[in-house]
Amino acid sequence: MCDFSIPFQTNPEALVERANKAITGMGGTFTGDTTAGTFHLSTPVGSISGSYTVTGQNLGMHIDEKPFFITCSQIEAQLKKALLGN
Repeated sequence: MCDFSIPFQTNPEALVERANKAITGMGGTFTGDTTAGTFHLSTPVGSISGSYTVTGQNLGMHIDEKPFFITCSQIEAQLKKALLGN
């Protein structure tokens, strides 16, 4: 459905921990480590779920499920904001 990558400068452990806290803090589920994992989040407008991989300083994202009216670029922008602060 959606595939994109997010380059990062921090160490992978810190990035994965930040992702875990962000998703579980919103009531979602997060499983994984510094190489790969999955996540699921229910929102008032529908569910968002997917998987990630970490390769070097690059976070690869694959979104499997999303509300039809939320674009991939909106999800990417929100993830960047939550994970990187931009």
